[in-house]
Amino acid sequence: PQREVVSIYNDNFSTPSSRPQYFIEVYRCVKIEVGECSSDSEGYPVPNKTEEIEIVVPDITNKDRDPNNEKKFYKYVVYNHTSCKCGNLTYRNKKLYKTITDNEVTEVYFNVSYANNPDNLVRQCNVCNSPQPRYNLIHEHVEALPQFKYLAYQQCLPGCVVVEKNASVKKIKFTSDDGAKIVNFTNYISCKAYDGRNAGTQQIQNKIYKDPQKIRFA
Repeated sequence: PQREVVSIYNDNFSTPSSRPQYFIEVYRCVKIEVGECSSDSEGYPVPNKTEEIEIVVPDITNKDRDPNNEKKFYKYVVYNHTSCKCGNLTYRNKKLYKTITDNEVTEVYFNVSYANNPDNLVRQCNVCNSPQPRYNLIHEHVEALPQFKYLAYQQCLPGCVVVEKNASVKKIKFTSDDGAKIVNFTNYISCKAYDGRNAGTQQIQNKIYKDPQKIRFA
């Protein structure tokens, strides 16, 4: 498995408006060695074993919406991949975030569980000193060979300022007669914390999924 930084809410680095920002380190199955899957394009790197990471958070806007309502708290579960194998994409997608029908929890449950939350990278004072490792399924993943289905890149954490980025290229191999193609994407090189100055000129990475990547992600 490869180290990746993810949002606890979804796989696109975004945060619901009623929740606090929460980003954690996990390990995900995104790479596979030549020979581990068949030579066709049907195999995907998927978890063989996983562990659940539970996080509890408050609703930070509930008081504004309904001052008379009681406090609300919610539970989220992110999967950490501890070993990998060859499998199908549907299975992997089910092992990124656990689907919970009703994830609201009581204040007592929140108070007991909060101490067990993993470190929230947003609260680390040096989190903006470097970009974070990220992986995305390429748009043409169905035709791509197993070892080329995910694109590795680096991205500044939302709220950090992008200092330097460059245009990168990656050769993707396919099973079709075309053989391979070159894809272009943006890779972030360095970041820094927002200092409140020159807001108009500093590029703040607030919504990562809207960044204009030149390669289309699935």
